[in-house]
Amino acid sequence: MEQDSEFLLLSSIKELTARQRDISQRDLARAINLSLGMTNVLLKRLSQKGLILMQKISSRNVTYVLTPEGVNELAGRTYRYLKRTMKTVVTYKEAISAIAKEAREQGFAAIALLGRSDIDFIVEYAASSAGLDYIQLESGAKVPHNSFVFVSENHEGSADVPAASTVNIYDLLAVEA
Repeated sequence: MEQDSEFLLLSSIKELTARQRDISQRDLARAINLSLGMTNVLLKRLSQKGLILMQKISSRNVTYVLTPEGVNELAGRTYRYLKRTMKTVVTYKEAISAIAKEAREQGFAAIALLGRSDIDFIVEYAASSAGLDYIQLESGAKVPHNSFVFVSENHEGSADVPAASTVNIYDLLAVEA
């Protein structure tokens, strides 16, 4: 949690200083959705690590800037985050593609996605790769016959589909993560 908060704080300092000259602790606390006290603790820690400079602009106001070390740290953390994210996306793609291929082998003609999903592009890709039609369904929509259904992690409600032809994406993601 602290590492994520530090990353968010470094990122927010970079973003806010690009838009405005002076940024306050209150601005940063709002940007990263932390209390003012916790933001203060993190700012002191980042300053002690040499990742940020605190510059006094008046007797009551301080602003924050990234040091070159802070820029390097942010770049490194961003790279590691992107690398982990890409690995996760590949894992999900492989799992969903395997399910889509199996659905085709079982005689399904389409892959349906019930509800909106953050990874709908992977489900659509898997359907296409397996030679199946892709159908995006809204909540409460009737599922076409002979469709294998992925239930979105954001879908609320029940689907009128046999359990053997349904995969809940939320469960799939929890297992794969």
